[in-house]
Amino acid sequence: MNEKSQILDELLVLQSQNGDREAFEHLVVKWHKKLLYQSHIRTKDWEQSEDIVQDVWQWLVTNLSRLEDVNKFSSWIRTIVDRRSIDWVRKHQKERVNQDKFAYGNDQIDNTSATNYTDGATDDDGSEMNALEMSLNQLNAESKLILVLYYLESNSIESIASILCIPKGTVKSRLFHAREKLKKILKQKSYEKSK
Repeated sequence: MNEKSQILDELLVLQSQNGDREAFEHLVVKWHKKLLYQSHIRTKDWEQSEDIVQDVWQWLVTNLSRLEDVNKFSSWIRTIVDRRSIDWVRKHQKERVNQDKFAYGNDQIDNTSATNYTDGATDDDGSEMNALEMSLNQLNAESKLILVLYYLESNSIESIASILCIPKGTVKSRLFHAREKLKKILKQKSYEKSK
């Protein structure tokens, strides 16, 4: 995140903590789409992501004053959205497994990730951005989220560690492995396209 954007966030948070509704509305406008996209990476459900992010904003109305260090707003809000999205995925997976067990009477249901992978085929126009987006969608949620936070949103390693509540070394390792997975997927697409 660039310095001007962070300074603006700090100012808006301070004003919001002092009861300025307009400043809070500016925070919502500035952050809503980013948080929605972040939640969607986890949930794969736009409607549910919208509900999660809306709930976080409602919670924030009464709890923003709990944030003592305003320069940590971005990692704080992202962590809250990430945790609530993970909780929803866990609950959703348990419900699905329980429904499957009931429907099929099978105690050996495969409890794989709720992540749905696309087949990776490019669309008719063959654009590179579409191919990249489809390749990103083939990654698991952890890999996709770490790449989005680092490359698309320009968060630092330290900031990502704070958002995901993991050590910096783990962020570096996951970032490396996510890049390698993405390279492999892109190479495979390139190979299939050249046939």
